[in-house]
Amino acid sequence: ILATRLHEAEECSGAADLGTNGEIVVGDRRGLWVASTAAGPAFEGARISQGMRAAPGAIDRVTVDGTGLRTHVVGGGAPRGLCGSGLVDAVRCGLELGAVAPSGRLTPDPWLVRAPVALRQSDIRELQLAKGAIAAGLQVLLARAGQTAAGIRRFFLAGAFGNSLSADSARRIGLLPFAEDAITSAGNAALLGAKMALFLPADGANLGRGLLPPVTHVSLELDPGFQDRFADEMGFPESLAGVRR
Repeated sequence: ILATRLHEAEECSGAADLGTNGEIVVGDRRGLWVASTAAGPAFEGARISQGMRAAPGAIDRVTVDGTGLRTHVVGGGAPRGLCGSGLVDAVRCGLELGAVAPSGRLTPDPWLVRAPVALRQSDIRELQLAKGAIAAGLQVLLARAGQTAAGIRRFFLAGAFGNSLSADSARRIGLLPFAEDAITSAGNAALLGAKMALFLPADGANLGRGLLPPVTHVSLELDPGFQDRFADEMGFPESLAGVRR
């Protein structure tokens, strides 16, 4: 919050640090709503059939090239697997090429991304669980803030995965239902915020004494609508036209 200056925003904004646990916040200088949601390890390349961290050999970028795919491999050379950003890109490309249906069904299964790396049906399901948890959490916070996705003027992505994630791919799979120009990288926001807090008077002890607006924690597991939203968010949008709502 400190690093992205959400506590000073005049218009409703948001931020997320995406990983096995996704921390999300929505609001402005008048009030902020925060939550944490268990997204699972897909964003970090875990529980993916050929998943890996973003190390040499990982496919971290996938784009459509005509009727096929173009990939980027960390460090160059032959690919060994997919990291989180490559997984999101691959599914986005699968949606564009018709290999992945909005329901998440993959045809053919497996679907070759770049030999010897392929995407499998189980990988799609793992991504759907992670994507559904984050998207549902965002919808709950937006509702609490009295906003819709269209009302978010700026959305910050923090952390290693957030900074490597393609905003266009995140929008296409329905992970972040915001305008493309609203999504921006925040770098290592947790570290920057910690440094800023250390230099506040009394070593940050006054954070809750007027510096921050009211901050409301939302327990998603206790929210009566979260499970329904989670189920609704498991699918992928038919097109980008259906993303913002």
